[in-house]
Amino acid sequence: MKIGPYSVTVEGVLSLASHVTDSLKVRVRGIPALPGDNPTEIAHEVLRRNARGVLWAGAGHFRYMWVSDFGKTMRGAEKVLPLTYLRDQIDRMIAESRRLRRVPSCFGRLRGFDAPYWRGDNLPWLMIAAAEYARWTGVGLGKENALSLQWLLDDYCRRHFGDGLLADAVTGDWMDTILRPSSTYNNVCALKMLHDAAALGLRCPMDPKTLETEIVRVRWRGDYFVDCAVGDDMGLDAGVYALYFGLFRKDIQAAIIRRIERDKLARPIPIRASLRRHNAGFMPPLTKLTPDYHNAIWLHLGLVYLNGLKRAGHDYAAYKAIVEGVVMQHRNFIETIGPDGRIYRTWAHSTEYGFSMAAGQYLELALD
Repeated sequence: MKIGPYSVTVEGVLSLASHVTDSLKVRVRGIPALPGDNPTEIAHEVLRRNARGVLWAGAGHFRYMWVSDFGKTMRGAEKVLPLTYLRDQIDRMIAESRRLRRVPSCFGRLRGFDAPYWRGDNLPWLMIAAAEYARWTGVGLGKENALSLQWLLDDYCRRHFGDGLLADAVTGDWMDTILRPSSTYNNVCALKMLHDAAALGLRCPMDPKTLETEIVRVRWRGDYFVDCAVGDDMGLDAGVYALYFGLFRKDIQAAIIRRIERDKLARPIPIRASLRRHNAGFMPPLTKLTPDYHNAIWLHLGLVYLNGLKRAGHDYAAYKAIVEGVVMQHRNFIETIGPDGRIYRTWAHSTEYGFSMAAGQYLELALD
């Protein structure tokens, strides 16, 4: 399987066209305001509107279901959407992934596909979503789903791990326009996948304790995880998701929080996706049109951080109020913003809105 530059599909072309036209609409009309007297009601509205044949990642130009977005939305969506709907989405993704012999990045009403390319966090988030559903409902995997996930897990571990961590050839992840080789975020998600596979009664081809030890040995720098296999930059998303998943030792979790707070990465609005612009060598040609997209402030990532603070027993109330202010300012859950609270926008790109991940993470924070 080729992992890397943009996959060209009909859906990808349509999505790109939708991106351009929707960006023009946002520039002219601004972000659509949703009904609701508070962020909880607006988050409910986002998820209800996005629950189509597949759960849309967004209401503007992301009108497909990204498996990672679905997993990150799951704990909030359980509070809003019918459990039968969520189970149907999980069943659909597992069946289509088994047919394709890999978990694709996206799902439309008719099939799965990669946009812009295959990502190493696809199977981890599908496993995480299945485990969350089982935890929430007490209903485990059926026989066919268990066989399919076991095959996918065995194949993933056989193909994509090398020398203890994900191979450098695995470049795709949620930063879907930055090709980071063996991002530490992907490795953290894979570690969570192994824990959840065991919880689902699947056989783990790898020992999660061994992977955890290797991540710490190779990627930990005392108060942060490095971003990927190349360089020594801080991988902010790796630390945030380590907190969210409750992984690694307590002293590592505490050090991650101290570093984020020391560098004011969650101020004035939580949270920046990186310390600085990413290595230009990781950027495909189209990415260079909007090179700061993935070091802007990402509202859903900020909410993941707040959920991590909550689970670690830290005070998050002030940050929560800041996020709520942004939501009520725009009367919507948006994707990316600048430090001044204005939506992230360039001549070639405007932020997504009706963003399922952000709405789901907010409901998880507010209602769990």
